[in-house]
Amino acid sequence: MINKIRVLIVDDSVLMLEAIKEILIGGGTFEVVGTAVNGKEAVEKAILLKPDVITMDLKMPVMSGLDAIERIMEDNPISIIVVSSLDTSVIVKALSVGALDFVAVNQDIEKLADELTEKVRIASRVKPLRRLKLKFSPETKKIENREVSKIVAIGASTGGPQALQELLSGIPHNFPAGIIIIQHMSKGFVQGLAEWLSLCSHWSVKIAESGDVLKTGTVFLAPDGYNLEVDSGGKIVLIEDTSGKMLYVPSIDSMMKSVAKVYGADAIGVLMTGMGRDGVEGMRAIKQSGGRTIAQDEQSSVIFGMNKLAIDLDCVDNVVSLGGIAQMLTNLAGG
Repeated sequence: MINKIRVLIVDDSVLMLEAIKEILIGGGTFEVVGTAVNGKEAVEKAILLKPDVITMDLKMPVMSGLDAIERIMEDNPISIIVVSSLDTSVIVKALSVGALDFVAVNQDIEKLADELTEKVRIASRVKPLRRLKLKFSPETKKIENREVSKIVAIGASTGGPQALQELLSGIPHNFPAGIIIIQHMSKGFVQGLAEWLSLCSHWSVKIAESGDVLKTGTVFLAPDGYNLEVDSGGKIVLIEDTSGKMLYVPSIDSMMKSVAKVYGADAIGVLMTGMGRDGVEGMRAIKQSGGRTIAQDEQSSVIFGMNKLAIDLDCVDNVVSLGGIAQMLTNLAGG
């Protein structure tokens, strides 16, 4: 007999509690072990019931879902899927403090059911990591933006928002290279991620536009629906995917391959936590062009997927814990 996935549902709406319970029970592979109507009760029942996965609303009385996620991921880490209709900035913050993924409730019920069951299944297979609060103190000293001769190309997927927060908060203000990031996210959430990362680091995190020049002091984040490439003048080029055949847009592979072609030995590729294989060929291209490649290690990855594949296929020079990547980048870039 296959063990069912044990789920704790947290929502202050009785209607939503029952709807989520019905969806999960109807899936056949889930067992709802309990419900909670506020964050405080969620923290207590997480300890008591030890579920495999928690579905978490964010706007609740007594203690918000956001506070509950922070408490659970610091003290008693469990895979958490946010189920909410709140604005993107709040949901991005939930991802940044440890939630694995989210499901927006303002969509067709059948689509919601399919998305929820799939994401809870994935979450049940993930090793939840304890997330400590990052104590970030912005430095008053800022360098002027200037064009760069070296570039760091970063790719991340599931678990990426909190990993990027930790990485960027550890890179010093005088870092001499430019930084581009591809983060796989649902449409409409990348702007919220940029705003959140800007608050938690020395960096100005900007949604890239065609014609932007890579420079120090600014991190460029790829927008929804476009592949990001770099031209020979160090300018960003956005290419809309009209084929509909690409699994991921923006594509980590496309970005890294263009970086390898333009910057060669002055390129550094970083592949972080996430599922799938996007980024593997991009890392190979950077390595073959004489650049350096870094993969986040298994112990610090929420999902050891695309980074593991890159390691297995010999596309990686250094396997580094999340906490050590910033220092390695500083050493390699000469900061």
